[in-house]
Amino acid sequence: MNNASSDDILLLKQRLAEQAALIHALQEKLADREREIDHLQAQLDKLRRMNFGSRSEKVSRRIAQMEADLSRLQKES
Repeated sequence: MNNASSDDILLLKQRLAEQAALIHALQEKLADREREIDHLQAQLDKLRRMNFGSRSEKVSRRIAQMEADLSRLQKES
């Protein structure tokens, strides 16, 4: 019976380590997403300022594309 308890403890420790590794990987993925969202938001803000001054059609298209990308990323997070 003592052997079974030791085996159970080892199995639980292994599962705990696996879950900790998964949590760490997911936290890193989330942090990457958040950095990407922040970067896109900063680029979008810059393009909006540029567009306000120039009214360039190319800048307007780029803004629309970035807004779509940002929206998609925010929905996925």
